[in-house]
Amino acid sequence: MANFLRQLVSVIVFLGLSATASYAETLRIKSDAPSEYVVKKGDTLWDISSLFLKDPWKWPELWKMNPQVSNPNLIYPGDNLQLIYTASGEPVLIMGKRVLKMSPQKRVSHKRDEPIPLVPLNSIAPFLSYEQTLEEDVIEGLPYVLGTDRAIKRATVGDMLYIKGDLGAERRFAIYRKGKKYIDPETDDILGYEAVLVAIAKLEHAGDPDNGVPAKVTIESAKQEVKASDVLLPIRQGQDLPAFFKMRPIENDLEGAIIGTPSDVAGVSKYDVIVINKGFMHDVAPGHIFDVRRQSPTVVNQGLGPKYQEDASSYERFVGQVKNWFQSDEDKGIYVMPYEKIGQVMLFRVYERVSYGIVIKNSIPIYVGDKIQTPE
Repeated sequence: MANFLRQLVSVIVFLGLSATASYAETLRIKSDAPSEYVVKKGDTLWDISSLFLKDPWKWPELWKMNPQVSNPNLIYPGDNLQLIYTASGEPVLIMGKRVLKMSPQKRVSHKRDEPIPLVPLNSIAPFLSYEQTLEEDVIEGLPYVLGTDRAIKRATVGDMLYIKGDLGAERRFAIYRKGKKYIDPETDDILGYEAVLVAIAKLEHAGDPDNGVPAKVTIESAKQEVKASDVLLPIRQGQDLPAFFKMRPIENDLEGAIIGTPSDVAGVSKYDVIVINKGFMHDVAPGHIFDVRRQSPTVVNQGLGPKYQEDASSYERFVGQVKNWFQSDEDKGIYVMPYEKIGQVMLFRVYERVSYGIVIKNSIPIYVGDKIQTPE
């Protein structure tokens, strides 16, 4: 696990510092960007990028003409970042004198901390290792729990399970339970089911599935009690990280919707995880950035003063519908408001028809049903 987390740190750091050169000419510095910033423990690349850039994913472009930084892929607490401009007016971020806090009571080692990640690792590590979405036909084809050797309905750590199906040559397994379904609001199709991790198990005996002899596994750790019909996947399956992926907006115009939140909270905020109804078949990939938008409430104004549609009386709503159909909505007294940007998400795990993303910016809580689209 330690090796996996070290690899994950490298991938996440590289993710934040990979971008295409085509973004160079469109760098937009925020009007209130600081002239310098000292990196603190707990900072993320996204937080720091947001201090300087209107488009934080273009962070690497600030380093491209910096002769002082031999390896801009690693930024540490204590680093002093200074924003300057070239003779041609191009913004550049350079490394100033490192800031160290000295204690008068003891000698301080100048050993560096771990490099800061793009986003907090604990926000997405479970989804890069275990949590996932599976389609129904995939779930139906997986090995599953028949029962235990003690006739108990709920098994936990140390219990032995009998498994129907071929476990192959694998030795350790994640045990999942079929969770909530993700429905496409555009088509009403079921896009997949949340696979809820309930336990980790090790193989005791492979059995003989061709002759009806079940396999045996023992539960090593458990988040929940294991039940009959829970399914198994090899630990390594679903844990493959991409060699690299870069943070950028999707090239084509695309609209979709947030269809779920694995945490089941009503409204999510920065660094929470969401699920959208777009995947590989829509040409999305890990690292793609999307804006989150929500339509402002419709207003009805029938001469009794403007009211939100849900607050209007039945009479007011009826009058708005029966007025001259050739009139505009405004002439009918109905004002359909536009969609406004309320946040941004970055995709980090992509399936065929759904993707997981992390909220990297929001002004108000984000809800299931909010719209996602290519950044403007």
